[in-house]
Amino acid sequence: MMIIKNKILVYNAVLAAVYVALTVINPIGTMAIQLRISEMLAVIPFFNRRFIPGMILGLAIANFFSPLGLIDVATGVGIAAISYTISYFIKNVWVNAVQYSVLCGIFVGLMLLTVAGVPFWFSFVTITISTLIMTFLGTFLFSKIGDRVLPSLK
Repeated sequence: MMIIKNKILVYNAVLAAVYVALTVINPIGTMAIQLRISEMLAVIPFFNRRFIPGMILGLAIANFFSPLGLIDVATGVGIAAISYTISYFIKNVWVNAVQYSVLCGIFVGLMLLTVAGVPFWFSFVTITISTLIMTFLGTFLFSKIGDRVLPSLK
């Protein structure tokens, strides 16, 4: 039992680190027009809920490096917490990718409107579409090879 808990901790730490690395090295990973390659990883908790802590930790650390800092951290963590809670009731990973993307569009759009004065609908459309592209790519990828790269951690 202790070995399984250690494995879960290690896999979550690796997930968080990879998410941070992919976000921080991405030159267009923040603000209204963004294309975060790391968002492909955001769907992993839809396949296995044990990866929620690693995903939320990675998201919090990565958003800390954004120009908006702590407000971006709070927004990102809030979106993830709401989305992963909703995913408890919706078992279809494709529907969860959509709801995650729409939540990102809504909440990041509202945050950018409030903090940076970026028009809401512009932010909502650009962020929702870019997140939808990445989460669909991630969902497709992990649907095909997820059993080989994601441990079941039973």
